[in-house]
Amino acid sequence: MADSSDILQFGRDWCKKDDVRSACALLLCSEKPLSFSTESITKGLAKKVNRLVGVSRQEWRGKTNLLCEFECEVGEVTLPLSGTFNVSVDGGEVFLRIYRLNTTTNFKSRVLVKDIMENQGTSEPPTRETSRSSLSHAMSLCTVGGRKLRPFSGLKTPAKDEDSFDTWIELVQGQLEEEPEDCEKRRRLREALRPPAASIITDLRRECPQATADEYLAALELAFGSTESPEELSVLFHSTHQHRGESPSEFLTRLQGILRKLVRKGAAQREKSSSLLIEQFAKGVLFDEILLVNLRLKDLKKNPPSYLTLLQMVRREEAEQQAKMSRRGEGDVGVFPADPKQAKSRTQVAERPIKRKQNEARPRFCYRCGEEGHYKTKCEKPENLQKVNSQLIAFLQGNAKGRLEGASQKPKPVN
Repeated sequence: MADSSDILQFGRDWCKKDDVRSACALLLCSEKPLSFSTESITKGLAKKVNRLVGVSRQEWRGKTNLLCEFECEVGEVTLPLSGTFNVSVDGGEVFLRIYRLNTTTNFKSRVLVKDIMENQGTSEPPTRETSRSSLSHAMSLCTVGGRKLRPFSGLKTPAKDEDSFDTWIELVQGQLEEEPEDCEKRRRLREALRPPAASIITDLRRECPQATADEYLAALELAFGSTESPEELSVLFHSTHQHRGESPSEFLTRLQGILRKLVRKGAAQREKSSSLLIEQFAKGVLFDEILLVNLRLKDLKKNPPSYLTLLQMVRREEAEQQAKMSRRGEGDVGVFPADPKQAKSRTQVAERPIKRKQNEARPRFCYRCGEEGHYKTKCEKPENLQKVNSQLIAFLQGNAKGRLEGASQKPKPVN
């Protein structure tokens, strides 16, 4: 039992290394090392079993082990009930024991021969002759798959068909989420990488052959991502505020970009990202507080909307405010009344402070004797403080000569 579990673990590790789905693979083990070539054994297996894609060979514990990959899950492949293969190879016979690497394969409860024939495009049940061409047919299907990932090299000056690392990894993560199998994710990543980024993954595979697609992306993040630690990114996120002249929607988009880095580096949980976003957005808006009031963001913190929903709400509120401002600007025309008398009185009131300001002047009398016509520096008369004070009081009250034009009151002369 222990030997069987070791063989199964060996086969599963082999699948991870070669990016083969364990649900679509079988491990065949011989009793002793085989002297036949791998090509001859593959031809013999193609005659024995249908829908075979390829065969890999490896010697382990004094036995020849064959990893067979199929274009479908193993449950859809016709296998002998005995659990062994007797394969004719170059006039000889090879005995191989079958090991299923995925014990949780879901078998179809019902299969119709009619459906099988329609899928294969034939009107007759499959025979051994049609099974011989299954290898070439399966290889032709290998080119059919999901859309290729955008290339990435990691060079300081990226090529025309490349993006920066932050842009590239956001696109790649979104596309790989649709891929259920980790081996397919790893294959697509390696196809998209160019040196020196491809060399990073090559070194990783040498050190850890069982590395997953997430570990591939983590290695690329260390090599080409930002050098800020999760703590530094957290401080940056919570200290980000709206710039002058920046619209709330632009600020929200910039804030979401920092939050993506936080989630990618493990500094924030993806489930709590919406709550963090709306909280910092409410704190960071400095020049559009009325928008926060209209959207009632404080009430939304208990059940925060997603980023796209919040962005839609903000942009709609921006559009409504812009429409109000444009209508308010058109209504400013014709503020003054049409009555000419009222318009003239308003004009006189508006001009009065300016005219008074122009008529304002310094007092024109001597600060020594209080008489007009000369200044203190050239005064030869005796000092008269009472007269000087009287002149100053008259000037401050607005009744001095030159202070208010047309004044009817004049200061009384002082004897």
